[in-house]
Amino acid sequence: MVDYSLPKDSRQRIYRTICHESTDRIPKGELCISDDVIRRELNCSHVGFEERLEFINIIGLDIYTIFPVFQFEKDKIPDPREAKWPDIEKWTNTSLFTFVVLDGALETGMRTQGWAEFLKLMKKSPSSLVSFIDAVEKLNTSIFRELAQKGIDGIILADDVAFSKGLIINPEILRKHFMPSLARQVEEISRLGIHAFYHSDGNYQEIIPDLIEIHFHGIQCIEQRCGMDITELQSKYGDKICLWGHIDTDDTLKAHNPDYLQAFSDSLQMLSKQKGFILGTNCGLYEGTNIAGLKKIYKAI
Repeated sequence: MVDYSLPKDSRQRIYRTICHESTDRIPKGELCISDDVIRRELNCSHVGFEERLEFINIIGLDIYTIFPVFQFEKDKIPDPREAKWPDIEKWTNTSLFTFVVLDGALETGMRTQGWAEFLKLMKKSPSSLVSFIDAVEKLNTSIFRELAQKGIDGIILADDVAFSKGLIINPEILRKHFMPSLARQVEEISRLGIHAFYHSDGNYQEIIPDLIEIHFHGIQCIEQRCGMDITELQSKYGDKICLWGHIDTDDTLKAHNPDYLQAFSDSLQMLSKQKGFILGTNCGLYEGTNIAGLKKIYKAI
């Protein structure tokens, strides 16, 4: 019979890390885990709660992240009553720190209207843009309260605002139209006793001071290949916000080289000494991730 038990201090380890306190080891978390990865690693045909938990236990993660199941339609914001939360009660009853990922207004706009149409809306109709952002804020805020009742520990507001070289849209547009709504959402999340993180792919370091100013507890996705130097970011902002990520796909491949693995492990230990650091891949575990290499990295620390 498989033992599904987990270390009892995983949730506390993440809490302490977010608060920039010392922990017994570097905490680990993944933004998402593909069912295909679990099927391959466990050699199973079905992936449910027990299989996911077994995989997490094998890898040694402290975090599980839940994505809502919405039915997105063209030009329509989802109804919060339609959201499904796979096994949420089971996950919040484990010792893991549980996050839920919710799209911000930018990501929701791209899903419901398409990227090109949403860009046009920003330029042609600022009043319509404001109404849309307000509607997404209302949707998310209603969900926050439900999640708090279900025992969720953290919420990740996800908006992919950047390419590899910098922001997709003018930062002043972000500051004028999007940031005030994010600030109100973070305030509500914190009022409910939940921790708020922000996710974006790419190089979004230009707005990290803004994210700190509106009191996000942490940011997820620190892509080295996009110029997001975690050592530099930790030096500038490490005492103000928790940093989660850092492992790129190339690192999982190079980890099979003992010299690379040792150097990478040493660098991680230095990062952890500054506190406020959660280790993980930047965008989760998919088919392109070398799981054997990832295991080597996690074991090395």
